[in-house]
Amino acid sequence: PAAAMEAVEHVEKVRINPGNYADKKKFAVREYTDSAYDEELQRLHDSFTPLVLRSRELGRALRIGTNHGSLSDRIMNRYGDTPLGMVESALEFLRIAEAHSFRDIILSMKSSNPKVMIQAYRLLVERMAKEDMHYPLHLGVTEAGDGEDGRIKSAIGIGSLLLDGLGDTIRVSLTEDSVYEIPVARAIANKAMSRW
Repeated sequence: PAAAMEAVEHVEKVRINPGNYADKKKFAVREYTDSAYDEELQRLHDSFTPLVLRSRELGRALRIGTNHGSLSDRIMNRYGDTPLGMVESALEFLRIAEAHSFRDIILSMKSSNPKVMIQAYRLLVERMAKEDMHYPLHLGVTEAGDGEDGRIKSAIGIGSLLLDGLGDTIRVSLTEDSVYEIPVARAIANKAMSRW
């Protein structure tokens, strides 16, 4: 939270990771009663609200960037290491922002596993539709790898969602020099555009 509060003073969009924004990963196995879970949500609300209010005041945007590899203990214990857990993690933050009438948000559901990533984005869109939420999506496969493997994983994950008509921005994340990511992203985007 402290880093995000400093960053929002200087940049137009700040990315926060719901899994480690207000929670410390302790890998604690714990059953949460409904009241204990609600207490955790209130703590999250108290921690995230200052960033939401400052972002609104300065006209900044936020990216709620859920990462499959860093879900909080609270989410892990209730939903497991699943696409549903990723979605619930993002929705917690969206609901707080909307409670303050802040909607300058973009969402991402990244995983190094394209199947998990695809399921998470599709489920997020379905859940947002049920709650009458409409936010742009930033698509990406986290650390897809290098060489042919990284390019294939990115094409599968990002391309599948683009062909569903989902996605507003994309990021190819290869474990090689970042200059090699742009041609891959351009090829994926061009293919999707030609199909549209």
